[in-house]
Amino acid sequence: MAGCIGGGGGGNNEIHFITDYYNSSWEGLWSEMESQFESNTDHSMNIENGGMSGTQEGRLARLIQAGNPPDANTSTFDQVADIWATEQLSSVGDVVSSIEEVNGKLNVGGAFLGGDEIYQVPHGVYVSDFVYRQDVYDELGLSEPQTFQDVLDNAKAIDEAGGQYSDMRGYGLAGMPTGKSQDEFQVLLSSAGISGLGIRWKDPEAQNELEIHFPENVVTTVLQYMKDLAQYSPDPTSIGWSKSLSGWLQGQYAQQYHLNAWPIGLTAAQAEAQDSDALRGLAKATQVRAYPTWGNIDKNENWLSAPAPDGYHVFANGGNTQGAKEWFKWLYADSMEKTVQFYAADPGRFLPSYADVLGSDAFRNQDIMQAHPHLLEKLQYVQNEIWGNHYGSVDAANISSPVALYLQRQWFYGEMVNRVVTNSMTVQEAYDWGYGQLESAFADAQEQFG
Repeated sequence: MAGCIGGGGGGNNEIHFITDYYNSSWEGLWSEMESQFESNTDHSMNIENGGMSGTQEGRLARLIQAGNPPDANTSTFDQVADIWATEQLSSVGDVVSSIEEVNGKLNVGGAFLGGDEIYQVPHGVYVSDFVYRQDVYDELGLSEPQTFQDVLDNAKAIDEAGGQYSDMRGYGLAGMPTGKSQDEFQVLLSSAGISGLGIRWKDPEAQNELEIHFPENVVTTVLQYMKDLAQYSPDPTSIGWSKSLSGWLQGQYAQQYHLNAWPIGLTAAQAEAQDSDALRGLAKATQVRAYPTWGNIDKNENWLSAPAPDGYHVFANGGNTQGAKEWFKWLYADSMEKTVQFYAADPGRFLPSYADVLGSDAFRNQDIMQAHPHLLEKLQYVQNEIWGNHYGSVDAANISSPVALYLQRQWFYGEMVNRVVTNSMTVQEAYDWGYGQLESAFADAQEQFG
């Protein structure tokens, strides 16, 4: 792999590509694709591991400030929203159209569209869900939770079970100040019936002016809930996206917030790599459902609007913008079988963004899906049940706008969680501090975007 940490292009034909699609499977696949692409074109590839959410942003900022942006990256669109807003992304509509001819129409929209232009080559979407161990539930006589309180009660029961579960905690709570803690907090706020960003339309019908809506009673309830869960978790400040996966694989806890069927897919992949019946059992025992709601809030009052689309962005001021577009067209617009390789590299992490992929023979016939039909079943469940019936229930929840994208990339939401679970602030102090941060960020966003 080229994989160097130098910035920008090393020449007119080099494509500098920063990606968080990076594990041992991805590394091998990127190496293979890189070799083939370079053999068939005049371009050379410089593929860099950008790290998970919370780390890549700093790298991008430094390269852009130095006037040496990469040619492309992978992330959710909100991670590059400020770059898009300052017209530093290149439209990729022609690339997406070519990919749709092979893989079916896009099944996502909105968050990565700029008027009539498309600024992301979508790969997959992230649907938020609740993950639990069915085998542990069965052994301890626990029921699938319907509310926050049910999750907390189950966490306590698991934590205090002893015996064969003496080394297992009741819940894996993300408490690092960026990344997963922010995502979890915002989804819990949505599950409690308000926007996770703390804003709403002044007039839901007109949708032409936003205002702050961060009600103290709801926000403090969610913060207190996360603080209560922390007592049944391994050190929350050690848990982000990566640790949430490795901790699940190691059986450190029996419940957590996560995305799609990612913990199932990782466990299944490791089961086959290690030929481990124990891990096969863990993969099959891992269940997913929509995250439970607060009190009498039901799914029709859940403010989740749309899953976050994740994919590739091409930088207008990169050294080889056109080459980057050719790279993504070459990767995805060739054949369904070639496309499916990119989901096989990280099974369960993404729901494909193209309508024909999940139901295709190529997808169903992957070795991992044949060995673990439970994984395919749960991906279909996430798409049809959780995405289909727990998102988009509240029309006013669609606050897609430059202001919302700007707020999405402010880390104070995750910092609020971190300050509560580390006891550096009380719940009330964290709310007051967070509200001040929200006011400041909202004012900045309004000034920048109107």
